[in-house]
Amino acid sequence: MQKEDLLSRIRKDIQHVRRQGDPPDRDPASFSRFSCDLCNGTFPKRELRQCSLCGRWACASCWTEKYYTCKACSGVITLRLATEGLGEEETRVHP
Repeated sequence: MQKEDLLSRIRKDIQHVRRQGDPPDRDPASFSRFSCDLCNGTFPKRELRQCSLCGRWACASCWTEKYYTCKACSGVITLRLATEGLGEEETRVHP
């Protein structure tokens, strides 16, 4: 039996909200603004990023640069890394 890698275990812990490429929800009061899935604020689409793990659209304040994910997924990653006993130096995603 092959041991699962860390990313596979993290992906199992994360609830998928939408598929990659699915657009963000439009703000019903505007033609050009979209909703952040975490804070429900409205923003132009160019100010939102789609999380590669869960598919949520997140604004700058709901985005985590450290892991390039939304803050909800970042919390799951941080918890999983703590559970796995990995230190900061072993978890660098980008330089």
